[in-house]
Amino acid sequence: MVEPLDVQMYILAVKALYRRLRKGKIVAIHGFPVTLSTAQRDLIHKHLGPVEFRHVDELDTGTCQRGGTWERLVFCIDRTVQDYVIQIDSDILCIGSIDEVLSAAEQNRAFALAEGIPIQPLPNWIEPGLARKSENIVTIFEIKANEFPDAPKWLYLRGSSGFAGFSKGGVTRQMLETFHAGGLKVHGERWKEWGTEQIASNCMVANSPGAIPLPYPKYSTWEPEYATFQKKGITKDMSLLHFIGAFRFVGDAYRMLANREIEAMLEGK
Repeated sequence: MVEPLDVQMYILAVKALYRRLRKGKIVAIHGFPVTLSTAQRDLIHKHLGPVEFRHVDELDTGTCQRGGTWERLVFCIDRTVQDYVIQIDSDILCIGSIDEVLSAAEQNRAFALAEGIPIQPLPNWIEPGLARKSENIVTIFEIKANEFPDAPKWLYLRGSSGFAGFSKGGVTRQMLETFHAGGLKVHGERWKEWGTEQIASNCMVANSPGAIPLPYPKYSTWEPEYATFQKKGITKDMSLLHFIGAFRFVGDAYRMLANREIEAMLEGK
């Protein structure tokens, strides 16, 4: 998904990924919350070629809710009937080789950006959830895992929907709608909060055959207060960083790495 404020970041995010993948079709979902102008779409076309634009309002979510980027997730799952799908946010930046992503796509295995956290049965997340002492819906989902219908049959991964791979034929729209109904049954109105789409995205990845969490810290979320980053910094072995909004422009890391990536593109590397 891309909104007007993020067009330049979106172009860089996709170009940095695409020049490493070297294949695939590009779909940009817009209209959440603001529709891209003709000039903005023209700029994206100029840099990325024949992009398919889809307005969020035209996407059918079936029995799943609208809003909170659920439209995007349903679209991705529907698209896996015919394609392997990679979902990338505008605040993702490839900064090195992405061999694990290339391998996952080649082998039709789903993946998620998950800080190295393993895939586990849903009930296993109760204790870690309690330890987080948070009222965020993601944590509450974990704490109430045993209340979820058929909980032992579900796998789960606490990761990010900002960068995820969905395998062709890995999961179905029906499976996603069943999961959505379970979340609504357990959490009621709270299931409409921001973050439930990420829960569902992680669950769809986790329940896909052969799914993997991307290795950490090669694939990381940039959060500069983390001691690991303060001590180690950004190393040449890192593949990708997720510059989430709260930390995107803290320090000069994004600017430095974005300029480095642009220079490599201009030099044809």
